[in-house]
Amino acid sequence: MEYYWEGSFAVVAAIIITIMGAALLRVAKMQEKWRVKLAAALENKPVTVGGRNKAYKRWCEKYAMFVLPFITVLREGLEAVVFITGVSFSAPAKSIPLAVVIGLLAGAAVGYVLYK
Repeated sequence: MEYYWEGSFAVVAAIIITIMGAALLRVAKMQEKWRVKLAAALENKPVTVGGRNKAYKRWCEKYAMFVLPFITVLREGLEAVVFITGVSFSAPAKSIPLAVVIGLLAGAAVGYVLYK
């Protein structure tokens, strides 16, 4: 049964990677279009009639370069919590804190290096 799960996840991952690879091949053609869209999203648009829905949509467009990485980091953090929880069931309790602290320090160091 476990092999079925692994196989199905591998097929889904292969499909997603194929789609992303095909999209990345078109990046050169789409750079100018992205440049125009980013400029339009970053310019200040006054909030006019349209209600909260339009204001929320405009906010998401303006801060898209923040929202996407934020959600990605949030998802990865949640995944780390689930992973550590799963490992803690099979390891002694005293071995978990050191691994968590070292992981946090390593993640912070890598994040700082990437930022600089």
